[in-house]
Formats: sequence, C-alpha cells, structure tokens
Amino acid sequence: MKIITNKLFITLLFVGLSITQAFYSQENPKKVDKEAAKIAFFSNKLALTAEESKLFWPVVNDMEKELKDLRIKMKEQIKRSKSETELSDKELESMMDARMELGKKQMDIKIKYHEKFKETLPIKKVAKYYQATKEYKKLQAQRRARMKQKRMQQK
Repeated sequence: MKIITNKLFITLLFVGLSITQAFYSQENPKKVDKEAAKIAFFSNKLALTAEESKLFWPVVNDMEKELKDLRIKMKEQIKRSKSETELSDKELESMMDARMELGKKQMDIKIKYHEKFKETLPIKKVAKYYQATKEYKKLQAQRRARMKQKRMQQK
C-alpha cells in the first residue's frame, strides 16, 4: 500500500510540475499533457522514488535535448541533399560520411548518458528504463497510426 501511495505521489508531483511549467512558459497544452503522460508512464514502469526522480528526470531531459538538436542537424542535412538534383561522387561520398558522423555522435550521446543513468539509478532500473523506452515508442507509434487512420476516415 505504501509503495502504491509513493508511486501515486511521484506521478502527481510530476504532473503538477509539468502543468505549472507549461502555465509559466505558455507551452502548447497538448504538449504538456503528452509530457505528463510520459513522466507518469516511466515513473510507474521504473517505480522511481522521489529522490531518484529528482536526479533522473534532469538527466533524461538533457539527453533528449542533445538528441533533438542532433536530429535537427540531420534533418537540415537531408533537406540540403534532397534539394540537390545531381550529386557528384565526391559530393555524395561527403554527404554519406557526414551522415555516418552524425550517427556516431548520436551513439556517443547515448553512451555518455548511459553512464549518467548508472550514477543516478540502480542498474536494474536503468535496464527497465531502456525496456520502457522501447515500449513507450511502440505505444506512440500505435497512437500515431490510430490518429492517422481516424483522419483518413474523416475525409
């Protein structure tokens, strides 16, 4: 009973913090709801304590920001390459090498934060985080597919 109460408290704490942050930063309410649901999902799956949550979420947020910034760079590179109608072998090689380098940087970021996760959480919870991440991505893909299908039916 105490564990359930602790989980519920942590979930409500993060939902409240997310809503408060959104109120002051004037973020999109849908984004806030998604973020609160994400926090609740991971907090529940990992059974985070209040202390673990205080240490864990800033690390996750930092990692996600770094990965997002890198994805933006990757998208810019892809846009540039798609706008080119013909590329020489040298230009194509350069573009492919740059993509490989960005992939390496992405892996370097993940490795760096893996070490930080191990400093923040017990290793079993780190493993649960990776498993929960896969599950969460799968759920999000299913949700997007349902939304797309719903939009198609409305047309």
